[in-house]
Amino acid sequence: MAGYKAQGNVTATYNSNAITAYINQADTQSTLAQIDVTTLGDTGKVNIVDAAEWTINLAGPWHPTLDGYLAPDAVTPGTKRTAVVTYSSGSSTVTYTWTSNAEIGNYQIQAAPGAAITWSATLTLSGAPTRTVA
Repeated sequence: MAGYKAQGNVTATYNSNAITAYINQADTQSTLAQIDVTTLGDTGKVNIVDAAEWTINLAGPWHPTLDGYLAPDAVTPGTKRTAVVTYSSGSSTVTYTWTSNAEIGNYQIQAAPGAAITWSATLTLSGAPTRTVA
């Protein structure tokens, strides 16, 4: 099975602002917690899966325009915006959208003398995304 390169095949928006030019990483993750429901009558451990917890880890080269999009919400806890990330194979595109359910967490600006300034953030997402394929 062939893999697809991210450059040109991934886009991201936050609060209707295109941030694709400022990212070199956009990892979407769904974590499913296992809940132990074992009872005394069971002969082995019994689990059920909890609801998915979604996050998007973003990173890339820092720019003042990007900072203007993210920093105001990063310092205002509880601010939820719309986030959209798309992944494309070239022939089809999968879009994940969280409408007014994305909150910025762990916004960081990394800078060292003589090195490029970079940034990273985790979008903490409430609820499941709307997923479309085109």
